[in-house]
Amino acid sequence: MKKIIWVIIIIVILAGGCWYGTQIWWPKKQLKIQLGLAEPDFPWWDYTQEELDKLYPQIRYADVPTRVTPEETYAKFREALRTNNLELAIEQLSEESERYDKNKEAIEKAYEEKKLSSIFKEYPENIEKEYMYEAMAQFYFLENDGSRYPIDFLKDVNGDWKMDSL
Repeated sequence: MKKIIWVIIIIVILAGGCWYGTQIWWPKKQLKIQLGLAEPDFPWWDYTQEELDKLYPQIRYADVPTRVTPEETYAKFREALRTNNLELAIEQLSEESERYDKNKEAIEKAYEEKKLSSIFKEYPENIEKEYMYEAMAQFYFLENDGSRYPIDFLKDVNGDWKMDSL
């Protein structure tokens, strides 16, 4: 009689384990693999937090060392305006910005109308930092009426801070 009870207990445990494996564990593991949270090859280990950080960085270009600061980019932009240098002015714009085409078009239009040097006068020599994170920053300058005028910057793949707004 004891043998039959032990056989039944073992069968129940095996059936429960098979049910859990096919109904719960396997679908969860496949979902993790599809989402890129587990290795696609057997034994399908879940990635550690360190591995996930390397695979999926949260802030783009946060780990790239800075090569050109926002202040340097701003100074180059002002110099481009002062010297009527369209190419240098466009180089200071962030190509990854959603506003890139609009900003580029505005600079090209001002260049065609020979207004870059007059726009130069609107941008003071110094800017002040509002905030600066790993890959985005905002600086400002004060206008004549005392109001702040913000300028946004984004870091690119080379570590150069480029202008996101004019």
